[in-house]
Amino acid sequence: MKKGLIVLLLVLSYPSKAQQIFVNGQNLTTIKNVNYITVKAQKTWMATRLSAFLDYGQGTSEREQEITDANKKSMFFKSKVDIFNLLDRNGWELVDTYEESKDGKVYTLHVFRRKK
Repeated sequence: MKKGLIVLLLVLSYPSKAQQIFVNGQNLTTIKNVNYITVKAQKTWMATRLSAFLDYGQGTSEREQEITDANKKSMFFKSKVDIFNLLDRNGWELVDTYEESKDGKVYTLHVFRRKK
């Protein structure tokens, strides 16, 4: 019993690898020559969670920009801070925020850059 408890504590205390970010089927950390990205968060229809859309220059459709897991399943977030923390754990830092109008809607975009 003691050995099992010790093993469990060691496993739980071992620093885990950050959850990886995939966009358009590619792992964000392995994309070469990408130092800046923009992130837009928006609520999904009739939901309390947020979807996040990340632009590194790959395309303009939401399908090409949605943050997913390794299995291409949409990831949902509790808040913008939840998104920011995921990006921070993956080596990105927030450097700017601005607004953009598109199709009569105003979106807040957040600019991140790779940490040095």
